[in-house]
Amino acid sequence: MLKNSEQNYGLVTRANHWLSAFLFIGLIALGLYMSDLEKSPEKFELYDLHKSLGIGLFMLMMLRLIWLKVSANPPQLSKNKFEHILGHAVKGILYLAMILMPISGWVMSNSGGHEVAFFNLFTLPNIVAENHDLHEFAEEFHEITGKVMIAVILLHIAGALKHHLVYKDATLLRMLGKNKQDK
Repeated sequence: MLKNSEQNYGLVTRANHWLSAFLFIGLIALGLYMSDLEKSPEKFELYDLHKSLGIGLFMLMMLRLIWLKVSANPPQLSKNKFEHILGHAVKGILYLAMILMPISGWVMSNSGGHEVAFFNLFTLPNIVAENHDLHEFAEEFHEITGKVMIAVILLHIAGALKHHLVYKDATLLRMLGKNKQDK
């Protein structure tokens, strides 16, 4: 089933979720690794890879938002009002970050005098001119947001595991494409 149902996530949503998750976590890990490297050809190659993967994540997020209009997510299984609100907040923060992180990286690159290319297939247009102060701001925003996202991702994972291990409901199973009875 490609589309979401009232009970389960469809293939498109599950594939986008897991691909986005691994890409986002990989981008954060790569960003942390790159920040400690001395300037070298390897570092600049890693920056190009980071930018390309960031564009890919942004495109996945745009597809996710379009897909939500085509096929709404099933309701959360949380019965606790606080956890229900927290779950929506965490998901909203993750969505927002998957939009703002690539845009801030794009601004950071352009304001630093660098292009943003997608695996040398195409180059994004410059959205800002070279500007030292804007570059510093975008860099700080990108770095701080990345570190905050580590905590939000861990909270998201903890919530999924709590549903699976403590509540023993189908929250995690349905994102894995399984039903409660398949367990």
